[in-house]
Amino acid sequence: MKRWVWGVLGCFLVGTIFLFVEMQQKSKRCKGIIVKLDETAEYPFFTEQDIENLLTLKGVDAVVGMSFSKINLKGLEKRVLKNRLINKCEVFRDLSGNLVVSIDQQHPVGRLIPNATLSKEQSLSASQGGYLTESGEIVPLSARFAARTVLISGDFFDKTQNLKTVKGQHLIVFLKNLQQNPFWKAQVAEVIVDKDSELTLVPQVGQHQIDFGLPDDIEIKFKKLKIFYKTILPLKGWNKYKRVSVKFKNQIVCE
Repeated sequence: MKRWVWGVLGCFLVGTIFLFVEMQQKSKRCKGIIVKLDETAEYPFFTEQDIENLLTLKGVDAVVGMSFSKINLKGLEKRVLKNRLINKCEVFRDLSGNLVVSIDQQHPVGRLIPNATLSKEQSLSASQGGYLTESGEIVPLSARFAARTVLISGDFFDKTQNLKTVKGQHLIVFLKNLQQNPFWKAQVAEVIVDKDSELTLVPQVGQHQIDFGLPDDIEIKFKKLKIFYKTILPLKGWNKYKRVSVKFKNQIVCE
């Protein structure tokens, strides 16, 4: 019985202390803003000042000097996330009285070539250009930094708002694989995706195009292409062929 009573008193005491500390923290005023940028990002789309400007509407809604009890942390997160180049945002206070803003930015795997005939009234879609991200989102380009990613075009993207479909996810896997391979990232300038999601690769060097077929068996097809580049082209010359196909099993077709 005594143990039960002491247990209840202990929980009550801990809860009281926690509540007291929480009220103490909320009564404090914000001393400053600390921005934590995405350390995993390959492309620096933002500076610390950019994020602070998003948080405070360029100083119009200043938070430094405000009581934490009057600061809407979730509201500030939503404000920062209005920039679609930001994937995640957390806003919290630290024990020193600072407001901490931590972001994860979007990770592009390709740059969509816009459709010049699209009307300005239509909402953002693949046809208008922008970056295609790892999560399948289509986000605007950055005014600060241009990501060095492969260009993407084709009928597949007509009226497409995102690539979260099964076919879209297969394409994302292909583009991630392409970007993570230094040789193919340097060699492939553009990926054209037709309405059936078959791929044509346009290389940086040479007059040929590559029929890749569907974005499947990626490693096998790239191995066949390596054979073409290392064995066939040195013998025949870079301008010998106009089209190379690796879409068929156990075949390399050169025309």
